[in-house]
Amino acid sequence: MPNATNTIGFTAETLKHLLIDAGCLYKNYGLASEAPIGATSGGNELDITPKTRQIKADGLKGNVKGLTQIVSVDCTLKVNMLEITTDTLKMALMADVDTVTNPDYDIITGRAVILDTDYLENLALVGTISGSAKPIVIILKNALGSDGIKFTNKDSSDNILPITFTANVDPETPSDSVYEIHYPKVMGGSSFSVLGTPIIDNSKVLLTFNDTVSPTTPKDGFVVTIDGVADVVTTCARGINNFDTITLTLTTPPTSGQVVTVAYTKPVLDASDIKSLSSIALDTFTALTVINN
Repeated sequence: MPNATNTIGFTAETLKHLLIDAGCLYKNYGLASEAPIGATSGGNELDITPKTRQIKADGLKGNVKGLTQIVSVDCTLKVNMLEITTDTLKMALMADVDTVTNPDYDIITGRAVILDTDYLENLALVGTISGSAKPIVIILKNALGSDGIKFTNKDSSDNILPITFTANVDPETPSDSVYEIHYPKVMGGSSFSVLGTPIIDNSKVLLTFNDTVSPTTPKDGFVVTIDGVADVVTTCARGINNFDTITLTLTTPPTSGQVVTVAYTKPVLDASDIKSLSSIALDTFTALTVINN
């Protein structure tokens, strides 16, 4: 294969993979106790560093492929809090908070031990990728404020409180990664979705999408109603001449004038998803009225 001669790395695809803005911080992301932590200023700094060692063998003059081992992974997120609350101070200091004694103040006091409750289930930085409507989510598991607080107040300045959180191994699952990065699948449009309004075509429900449909089209997630009564979808197939479409064959072909709706619930199993040719899964959508002339 000849060497590439292009000297510019920028392509049209570049526009879909840009990380935009500083993002938003959440504690316990995806859980019942999920909550935003507050406004930041000056961005946030993520550091994921695998620590490695090289197995040494006599006679070798350098590092050898295959002899490098991962010893540990350090994962920290330094945040610059513009919005400072009792909760952020408690997280930063691993402190106790007395909200009862003084009617005017929350009293924050340090202690000599770290409790299990000082660990967040997770800390998430939720940001935006230019090519997707879905966010990029960076999750630190069992996050703990690790460096205390140190800040300087200045006149005519945005005073921020830097806090560093460190991810920790869960002793219940010691082999699991301490972090997860949920990177959205990027495609030509912002998402894989129904384009326009579904119609009845030759007694079948015809849906048009904003991207090419994968040849494999499971029927599992579709629900069709005719005059308010659910009808079983017998087959689901990609269009023969138009690969951006899907047709649903029903047990009871609708007649002209009947009210038909179609909805979709994304299945639990990945193999049962409707996907684009770029492997973007179709998201759940509520009932759409189908044109049935």
